[in-house]
Amino acid sequence: MSMSPFRRRAASRRGMTLLETMIVVVLAAIVIAAATALLLAGGRVVHNTEHTADSHDNSRIAAESIMNLVRQAGAGAPGGLWVVRGGTPVRTNPIFGRDGTTGAGTTGNIANPDGSDDLWLVLPDPNYMGEPCSLTPGGQPSGAAVPVTKAGTGALNVNCVASLRPGALHVASNMTTAALLSNVQVVPENPSNPGQVLYDEQGVSGFSDAPEKGGFQSGDWVYPVRLVHFYLAINPTTGRNALYRAEGRVAQDALGRPYSDDGATPPLLVQDYVEDFQVSFGFDTKNLADPDQYTWSHGLAPEFAAGLRSVRVSVVATGSNPRRDSQSVAVLSADKPMDVENHTQPPAVVADGFFRSLYTRRVELPNLAAASL
Repeated sequence: MSMSPFRRRAASRRGMTLLETMIVVVLAAIVIAAATALLLAGGRVVHNTEHTADSHDNSRIAAESIMNLVRQAGAGAPGGLWVVRGGTPVRTNPIFGRDGTTGAGTTGNIANPDGSDDLWLVLPDPNYMGEPCSLTPGGQPSGAAVPVTKAGTGALNVNCVASLRPGALHVASNMTTAALLSNVQVVPENPSNPGQVLYDEQGVSGFSDAPEKGGFQSGDWVYPVRLVHFYLAINPTTGRNALYRAEGRVAQDALGRPYSDDGATPPLLVQDYVEDFQVSFGFDTKNLADPDQYTWSHGLAPEFAAGLRSVRVSVVATGSNPRRDSQSVAVLSADKPMDVENHTQPPAVVADGFFRSLYTRRVELPNLAAASL
C-alpha cells in the first residue's frame, strides 16, 4: 500500500532526534577543540619563534654597535695615551675594560655581582685628519687636527684654533704616543701669536705626549676626542639588563681608573635585554703579526700594555618574554643562562624560559697596529 500524500509531507517535516543532535554536538565539540588546540599550538610556535628572532637581533645589534666604535678607537696613540690621574701623569691604553668575573661585574663605574665586563674607548673626532683650521658650512668647528708650532710643556702654541672645541676633550699626538687634554680653552689668533691651547693638565709637571723628549714637539697634532663607556645596567622600564653607552670625563672613578661617566649627560640606551657582555683582549706578545699566535686576556687595566692588536666582544641577549612548552604550562628546560668566555654559570642554574642568543665578533685594531712600525 502506498503512503498517503499527508504522511509523506509529515515525514519530510520531521526534525532531528535527540540522539542525532547529541552526535552532532559531540562531533562539533571535537572539531572545535582540535582547531583550538591547533591555533594555540601555532600561537606558541609563533611566539617562541619571534622570541628567538628577537634575541638574535638584540645580541647582533648590541655587539655591532660596540664594534663599530672599537674600530675607530685609539687613533694617534698606538704607543699609549698619557693621562693625569691623582695629579700624576700615567701612560694608559686608549682601550681597556674590567673583567667582571674576577669579582663583581661593572655597572657604570660601580662594582656589581652580575659578572659582566665593561669597555672604555678613546675615540677621535671623525674629521680629525681633515683640513686643519676649517669650519663646517654652518660655521661650527669641523674637528680637524691642528699642528703644534712650538716645543715644550704647558700651554700649546698652534698655528690656528678654528677646528678646536672649547670645553671639550682633545688629544695632542705625535702619532705614536698622545696626551689627553681636558676642558680645552683657546686663545684666538692675533698678529703676534697664531693661537694657544689651554687645558686643565697644563700645570702638571712633565705632562705631555712625549715626556722622554721633554714635552710636546713642533709638528704634533691636536684634535677633539670622546671618552665612551659601554656597560650593562638595569633598565628601570623593563626591570631587565640592557647595554648602555655613557660619555666620559677625566676623573678617577671608584675602581681607581682615570675616567668616570659624565653625569651631566644621561647614558644612552643602546639595546634592551642584553644579559651578558664579555670582552677579551688579544696581544701580539711574540710580535709575529699572526692573529693565530695572539695571547688573550680577560680584562685589561688602564695602565699601558704593549702589543694590543685585537678585541673580541661577546654579547648574550634574550627576547622580551619567556618561551613555553607545548602545553603552555612550563618554560622550556633548555632556556637558561649560558657560559661565555670566562663567565661560567652555577651548576644548578634554573631555567627561566628566555632563549639566549650569543653573538661574538673579533676585530683587529688598525689604529694600534702602528705601534709595531
